[in-house]
Amino acid sequence: MRNKKIVTLTEFKHLNEGIESDIKKYIKKNKKELNSLADDDNWDAIYQHLYTEFDVEPESKDAKELKQTFDFIF
Repeated sequence: MRNKKIVTLTEFKHLNEGIESDIKKYIKKNKKELNSLADDDNWDAIYQHLYTEFDVEPESKDAKELKQTFDFIF
């Protein structure tokens, strides 16, 4: 049986803002490297580094959400 946590819209927005904030910090911290990889169209390396930094499995739902948020911001 799966255990799901139900959150309110306000809680969800707060969680989402936290993730966005963390990703923005990550981008700022690694801006030079990320820009260099992006210029070379090396997106696989960018995403792998992102997954490693945030400790998520590349094929997981969390990784998909992380990638989408990163793409939106970057």
